[in-house]
Amino acid sequence: MKISQIVLAAALAVVSAFHAFAQTSVVRLKVVNVPVDSGLLAAVLPDFERTTGYRVEVDKRGDDLYDVVRQGTTDLAISHYGHPGVEPFLAEDLGRWPRTVFSNQAVLLGPPSDPAGIHGIQDAIEAFKRIAETKSRFLVNNAATEKYLSQILWEGAGRVDLGEWYIDRGLRDQPAIQAAESMGAYVLWGVVPFLKFKEASQSTLEALVTDDPLFQRIMVSIVPDPAKFAGINLSGGVALQTYLAAPATQAKIRAFRYPGFDHQLFWPAARDNSPSFLSAIQPAATTISFDAASVRAGGTMSAIFAGTNISEQTYFDVRFRAPGATTDDVALNWQYGSSAMHTISAGTAAGTWMVTGLRAHDQPNDHSAPYVSVSTNVTVLP
Repeated sequence: MKISQIVLAAALAVVSAFHAFAQTSVVRLKVVNVPVDSGLLAAVLPDFERTTGYRVEVDKRGDDLYDVVRQGTTDLAISHYGHPGVEPFLAEDLGRWPRTVFSNQAVLLGPPSDPAGIHGIQDAIEAFKRIAETKSRFLVNNAATEKYLSQILWEGAGRVDLGEWYIDRGLRDQPAIQAAESMGAYVLWGVVPFLKFKEASQSTLEALVTDDPLFQRIMVSIVPDPAKFAGINLSGGVALQTYLAAPATQAKIRAFRYPGFDHQLFWPAARDNSPSFLSAIQPAATTISFDAASVRAGGTMSAIFAGTNISEQTYFDVRFRAPGATTDDVALNWQYGSSAMHTISAGTAAGTWMVTGLRAHDQPNDHSAPYVSVSTNVTVLP
């Protein structure tokens, strides 16, 4: 083989290796519109990317979500459990078991005059009873889930007489909302599409009943089966799935608010998963890095931990070996949060200090997990 051919082959090998790394460092997420349009993913994904080194490519989809997943270009899919593509996808054994992650919700909308006086009621059936008793107009939104909710409200209210106040024009989604506004009627719709619609149209409708669990609609995350789809980033997809189910992320999901709307939009649902799945969701630190290879005694250095399911509320234990030592020592709760600045005390022994193990944990007194072995050095100068 000529030298030029050898060089070319080596160059192609390097490019191929780089391309493979670039691919595995990306997690391709296909997701329905609500978590994207609300801003939820923009709020929770940066911490995942910072602590794991993965980069998430978000692709917002509608009813065709699982058609796209079938093309083998997805590492994790998030949709409503009742999405029309979920059942056939799983029935054909194309994905792993779905994991509940959170619920979004519908709201009962109405005119600012609120003729039935339902504003702030947390019981949606009681609110519907008042609408019926006052014969205030109620327009059926014929979107599948909202129409189903209307039927539950009617049943729960004791099958009240449906007179002229109960209007069904066969409309669904935005056309139904626009019609309800024009006639001063109450109507059901998803809270996120309503907020986006209100921003764009300056609608006068208001979200009057928001917090009934009846309004919640659960979402699941599904990892495609790597045996059925070549090129799946299995480790990345699983890492993102477990991150979304981690207690710290679930708390962030609960606390998330849409600008100008001080009500909860998403309801954590990871606790509905199996105990075996939940017990496996533990923080794990796999690397530690310092901002400099050496530091003088009395100086400062920053340490950054990376891994899975770690956050700014994670504690880190460090196993280390001092200069000249033959055995390891440990520093419990050496750092709180994935990055922090440390002052090297003046009496610290000069030489190379080796970090040999890392342990991440959420509770300050829980040191039960095994260490993850690493080998990272920092030199202390006199």
